[in-house]
Amino acid sequence: PRRGSSRLWLASCPVPADMASVVAAGARGLGGHDVEALCLLTAPEDEDEQEEESDRRRTQAAGKQIDPTKHLDQWRVICIDFHRFRAKCPDKCKVLIRQGIPEFLRGSVWQKLALSRELPLKYPADIYEQMRRTPTAPCEDEIVRDIHRTFPKHVLYRDKRGLGQQQLLNVLRAYSVFNPEVGYCQGMGFICGALLMYMTEDDAFLMLISLLENYKMSGLFMVGLPLLNKYFFQLQRLLAMHMPLLCNHLAQQGVEPTIYASKWFMTVCICNFPFSTVVRIWDIFLAEGVKIIFRVALALLKLNQEALLSESFEQILETLKQAPSRVESDTLIQVALSIKLKNKTLKDIESEWLAQAAPGM
Repeated sequence: PRRGSSRLWLASCPVPADMASVVAAGARGLGGHDVEALCLLTAPEDEDEQEEESDRRRTQAAGKQIDPTKHLDQWRVICIDFHRFRAKCPDKCKVLIRQGIPEFLRGSVWQKLALSRELPLKYPADIYEQMRRTPTAPCEDEIVRDIHRTFPKHVLYRDKRGLGQQQLLNVLRAYSVFNPEVGYCQGMGFICGALLMYMTEDDAFLMLISLLENYKMSGLFMVGLPLLNKYFFQLQRLLAMHMPLLCNHLAQQGVEPTIYASKWFMTVCICNFPFSTVVRIWDIFLAEGVKIIFRVALALLKLNQEALLSESFEQILETLKQAPSRVESDTLIQVALSIKLKNKTLKDIESEWLAQAAPGM
């Protein structure tokens, strides 16, 4: 049996009676279709960038004022056969995701984007229950100690030994059993906490597996933080390309990405960001990969560039800490998506980082 979902925070939102009614409403007049071309984008960051003009048009379309009713109707139809729609109309799908997935569909669409519901084909159907019932777990003491630090003011997680904290403990503990090489790292709690706001425990567990495997996030939490170090290097190079004056000023003040950007990457912008911004970034991250985090980071630096250029070390850190909460979600997303960033650029910088990390190779 599926374990209970944590949706207390949605109590005040107008939500349809059930998902079946939403899909059925869109299905009337369409008829049933088999999936003709399932697009298995298990590693979104490897997707080749389309020509710049096409990307510019998508960014403009994503930034346009949308009709909420029309937007919802489009998503009702899309969710009937999401993979088929995404394979046949990738540009349209990208625009709609960048505009924001409807709140009550978000959990379901996130799972479709991450292909987490395909994992029972790879692992036993009851993999979560198996892991959850294991008597001992690596890092259990650390997980228990950190539980109250995850969304401490959120209604779902603020009560000690409440439903939310118990579910968070269950999923994190089960994952540490499933993947002892990674075990547990503090940033994982925020990711799991956000997932549990939209889905059940077993679905959140499968999403964690997909994130750390398909999206290659395990390197953010393994000993030595290898992936995080690469991201720092890439962000520093991108800053030099896009904002050389600011890059030089930050260097003179001794401010490096290691100081201000670790939570942005490790939690996919969950920490210090308004939740309305967090979910928009996650919509895009799950569809397009890690590139959106670099774009958001550069957007925050760009939006605060004038102030940062006149500040010293401690002032810079305070400005960057407050920056995510001082910008409206739509503005931040629009500025981020307007920043030109090709996958090839990230690959080239990655090659430079690898050459420096292993000069003898």
